[in-house]
Amino acid sequence: MDGWEKAGRHEVDLLLWGKSRGLDGSQYPLICHLLDAAAVMRVLWCEVISAGLRAQLAEQMGVTEENAGRLLEFWAGLHDIGKITPAFQRQVWVPPGYPQGPGDLPRGHDFAAHLWLASALRQAGYADERRAPVARLVAQLLGGHHGCFHSVDPGDTRLEKRPFIGIGNGPWDEQRVAAFDAVHTILDAPEPPPNLGGDTAAVACALIILSDWLASQISFVKRQLVQLPDSGRVEDLQSFFHRSLAQAPALLSNAGLTRLRLRAGTFGEEFPFEPNALQSTIAEELPALVTGPGLLMVAAPMGIGKTEVAFHAARIMGHAAGTSGIFVALPTMATADQMYERLAAYLRNRSLDPTGLTLLHGMAWLSPLMSMVSEEHAEGVGDITSEDDTVHLAVAEWLLGAKRGILAPAAVGTIDQALMAVLPVRHNVLRMLGLAQKTVIIDEVHAFSPYMRRLLVILLSWLGRLGAPVVLLSATLPKHVARELYTAYLGRAPESAEALDLAQHYPGWTYAQRDMPTPISTAVAVPQEDRRELAVTLRPVDVSQRDGKDMVDRMPALRDELRRLIDEGGCAAVICTTVDQAQETYRDLRAWFDQRKTDGSASPELRLLHSRFPVGQRARITHDVITTYGPNGDRRRPSVLVATQVIEQSLDIDFDLMISDLAPIELLLQRSGRAHRHKSNDASRPEWAATPRLVVLTAPGEDTPRVPKPWTRVYPHASLIRAQRLLSRREDKPISIPDDVQDLVDAASPGDGIGAPDPLLDGFESAEVERISAGFVEVQAAEMIGIATPDGLTNLYSLTDREITEELISTRFDADSERVLPYFIGEDGDYHLGGPDGPMVPVVPGAGRRFTREQCAEVINHTIPLRASLLQGRSEANMPPEAWSNDVHLRNLVLLPHRVDADGQPVGPVLGDQRLTLHLDVGLTTSF
Repeated sequence: MDGWEKAGRHEVDLLLWGKSRGLDGSQYPLICHLLDAAAVMRVLWCEVISAGLRAQLAEQMGVTEENAGRLLEFWAGLHDIGKITPAFQRQVWVPPGYPQGPGDLPRGHDFAAHLWLASALRQAGYADERRAPVARLVAQLLGGHHGCFHSVDPGDTRLEKRPFIGIGNGPWDEQRVAAFDAVHTILDAPEPPPNLGGDTAAVACALIILSDWLASQISFVKRQLVQLPDSGRVEDLQSFFHRSLAQAPALLSNAGLTRLRLRAGTFGEEFPFEPNALQSTIAEELPALVTGPGLLMVAAPMGIGKTEVAFHAARIMGHAAGTSGIFVALPTMATADQMYERLAAYLRNRSLDPTGLTLLHGMAWLSPLMSMVSEEHAEGVGDITSEDDTVHLAVAEWLLGAKRGILAPAAVGTIDQALMAVLPVRHNVLRMLGLAQKTVIIDEVHAFSPYMRRLLVILLSWLGRLGAPVVLLSATLPKHVARELYTAYLGRAPESAEALDLAQHYPGWTYAQRDMPTPISTAVAVPQEDRRELAVTLRPVDVSQRDGKDMVDRMPALRDELRRLIDEGGCAAVICTTVDQAQETYRDLRAWFDQRKTDGSASPELRLLHSRFPVGQRARITHDVITTYGPNGDRRRPSVLVATQVIEQSLDIDFDLMISDLAPIELLLQRSGRAHRHKSNDASRPEWAATPRLVVLTAPGEDTPRVPKPWTRVYPHASLIRAQRLLSRREDKPISIPDDVQDLVDAASPGDGIGAPDPLLDGFESAEVERISAGFVEVQAAEMIGIATPDGLTNLYSLTDREITEELISTRFDADSERVLPYFIGEDGDYHLGGPDGPMVPVVPGAGRRFTREQCAEVINHTIPLRASLLQGRSEANMPPEAWSNDVHLRNLVLLPHRVDADGQPVGPVLGDQRLTLHLDVGLTTSF
């Protein structure tokens, strides 16, 4: 401590810089940036961080909330102390009197902070044996403020002493101590916390990252340059800190970081309709059960208003848990876009303040609303207001930056955005912070693969530990999956589900709260007001071989099933298992309809929707589908929609008849929820469609079905056999919804382990072994790639890996998707989008040496996601132009050059053993 005290008497050197980029040559003193970050943290803790998270962090550290905040601002004031090193300062200049040598550590300043603070904290009060692990963990979390944590052997004796070789001795170390001491004195830092778990340290790191980002904005630093301290003496630095503190509230407000406050009220006050039985029981019984953070699982048929239940419950649960935000996770980008509009309408009606609402997925920046936000900010306009200019959605420009959107008070995104928090990628802790302050709503839980479900289990364990309420919504969820998700949130072993009496009724809901030492749970069965009988017809299809591939002929069955629709009106959906089969079915139906036209007969409208349309075209088709088949849609003309699985989740569309390829039983039930979804359409349904009906195109072979190989590549063979046999053995008996749903789902999904032989799989036992093995591989992959659960996490290094980036990792198993750009070579030799006469491809940027947002959007709107396995054999011809290499949106595209043949037909390139061609009517095709 003698050396520490001697060094601590040095005045802080204002020539040691911390910020310079974009400051017109001016260097901003490091100590000023450290005090700025501390000031931001103080306001962040008091005015933005939710009451629930503040209480949770304070409890886990064993200190008061006030001291927890003071500790965080002290740590924030130390985060960049590793910049007082030769390696960092020489990037611009090294002030006179500071030695440099060949042994200087070349690592980044974040790593230097980790090294130095591990010993410095011990010598400044974090010294006894009980607090030594706290010192190491604080040093590690501060070293992780760039989003990745470093690994340093805690037994390394060099960490027990100062200075640390390689980061500068003599004046360098004296200045680090002087800065440390100044921050400690100015902030009047409290005693070290008696406890600091890995999960708490991870959230603390996220808060420091956020404080650093906010205090590092160039516009803010430029304003601070005009009021620099007169000297490095503590009293001058103290005055500077108070000036920073006065600036911080506006800095956070302008960034859109506020608390979401929702108007209290009954369900009837929140929504303009009378609640049904499910909604009524939630509204009447849930408030008395909720006393803290908990998990609500709602299992109910499709189209019963689960979204409104989730919004209402989220407000009740968030208030009790002290959270101040909402995040809604959906399975796909299309469903997230639709949910964004629904949440926006809810917030306009119920939010007490201007509310930041962000849309989070890979293509969110192309959303019309997000585009409008960007344009208005470019013109200096701050808010997107509702029609009556009262409560509005205020989307701050800062929240539109990379990785920041999840910090908004309200957000909608794909489930991937939430699961990225439990993958070992840079800034995953920032994602966790964004979720921990909110009530998290996850829709369509039944659609998760074993890989995604395992990642969800890890995420739920974190959210439970951090006190974030969760609402899970499902239409068809097996009981063993429900128990797995409950116990993960409660921090219990899966086998404890029975002891905890975690029942799940269908339809119904269960609420479980993570009270210690014994969690509480309540299961509520909902009386079903609207039972309905779903008629199910099995229609075997012909399967033939062509070039060694199974070919499915749906047309005989479709002609029979659609004949009355053509003659008498109505609408139907035909769901095919693969994109190739959807395209083929669409063309077969179009040929049949065209033939009827030539005969003078009526012909219905025909639409096609799948994932291999260009982004912009798919968005237009989806909008048309929702407009036509959604609530109050225009159903006057007979119409048929051919689609893949993209329409089975969260899209609010309604058909008179559903026709589907064989699929797992839970998905067939999910698809049936798009038949007779809205009572308001019943009056306009044709006579032949008086009752809901599902036609399942099954494999030939009756009780020993020969399932086409393309179907088994998408779904487990065993699941398809179970579904076909479950349905065929009902002998045309209708499915009663909801009474039969849970039994069917549980029978079709017995679990992930090998149990007693299943009679449904007689003769197909090997298919079940394959299903279990494949599921086991997915779970193992998720456990290998996912971060650790909070229990026992002591080394933050395991949370990140510098070798893994978001581009190299996925929240979906075997989802090796890449984005391709078909373009056409016109007669002029130029490249065109969408066709030989379409808009020009911007090969080089404009005068600003950067592509404009409009240029990037034009290109991306013509791209298509495609499995990497379909891109084998790519060459230089498929590489983007060199000028695209600096643009994050364009640099990784795979180009597909097209020409037009003598007949005017597009011809795409051959990659590997197949040709990829974009057709305007059916999208991208693959042919061998």
